[in-house]
Amino acid sequence: MSKGTIFYVGGFELPDRNAAAHRVLANGKIMRELGYDVVFVGVDSARASGADLLRHDFLGFECWNVSYPVGGRAWLKYILGLTKILDFCQMKRPAKVVGVICYNYPAVAQWRMKLLCRRFGIKMLSDATEWYDASGGSPVYRVVKSIDTALRMHIVHRLADGVITTSKYLTDFYSRTGKVTVELPTLFDADRFQPPLPRDNALPKRFIYVGSPFNADRINRTRSNLKERLDVCIEVFHHLYMAGQNFSFEIYGIEAADYLNVFPEHAGMLQELAQHLVFRGKQSNEVVLKRISECDFSIFFRDETRVTLAGFPSKLAESISCGTPVVSNKMPSLENHARSEGLFLAARGDELDLVRKVMEISHTEIDALKQRTYCSRTFDYRNYTAKVSAFLTEVGV
Repeated sequence: MSKGTIFYVGGFELPDRNAAAHRVLANGKIMRELGYDVVFVGVDSARASGADLLRHDFLGFECWNVSYPVGGRAWLKYILGLTKILDFCQMKRPAKVVGVICYNYPAVAQWRMKLLCRRFGIKMLSDATEWYDASGGSPVYRVVKSIDTALRMHIVHRLADGVITTSKYLTDFYSRTGKVTVELPTLFDADRFQPPLPRDNALPKRFIYVGSPFNADRINRTRSNLKERLDVCIEVFHHLYMAGQNFSFEIYGIEAADYLNVFPEHAGMLQELAQHLVFRGKQSNEVVLKRISECDFSIFFRDETRVTLAGFPSKLAESISCGTPVVSNKMPSLENHARSEGLFLAARGDELDLVRKVMEISHTEIDALKQRTYCSRTFDYRNYTAKVSAFLTEVGV
């Protein structure tokens, strides 16, 4: 018998159009295993602006979406809370709704959802995975983003009955005030992934980067708000190239032209690395997952800022689930996973030394390492059912 229905509301695009979709889907599977019915209410960037809620089913879940906001007026309505979403949740109240989870939801919209939940005597939970940067972009964007982020992180999340976090930083931030929390990294269904195939030993060591290292339209003057340091990756591989090393490095999620708009000084490096490095741009999740599994290592580096401290790199969990080891930085959000199979971490500034050591791993050892990484199932959602069960019990859902 069902324990009741939980709505999961936010800017995710199911089935797999963004990283948010992977997170909420895995969390939804945990809750379904615990006996809850989960209904997703997300967005769809392919639908016409202003379109009504549309239902589709995915993996046994009831899913609804609204059109992704495009333009200032649409974004204002979304930030303030779409009436159609509030009306939908209110209409569904007879279906024994016991909770609503707001995933990285705008402050005012989440506050209105809290009022609705309070009226019906149901719990409102926050799923907080980001502390957004507001130092770049247009003046209007910076002001709106700064106000929304401050309200969301300091006030509205604290009004929730419980907070799902994705990092030690956010867990500590909300636990200090006595808020009930549960820390979940981005999780996956390990059964979705196939074991890695033996590598072709005639090929060089293969590295892959997947992600959006920055928003080119919102980089500040000092470039201090970079989400990830793809430039450090390229500089590391340029050092290896100058030392006569053989490798391949594929970059997914960004075009070369967009990269050079932010790092024009690297034009010469990219020309020299032309036989070793290629930008693939944005590709479907299916294509990217296949390529991750075929490569020897995923690689990305980050500076330690509040934005990176608050988040958890979903690409790390995805790569480990594929069986592909990860080369990255030591970060507080990775402390609990530092000894996990297939994870190689460098202190900031020691990235080149770490990649040099990784380059020394033999082909045979790489095959064995990939198998161990895949079999570890470190980020399988089933590992976290007990934690979520305890959290929901404490919250009273």
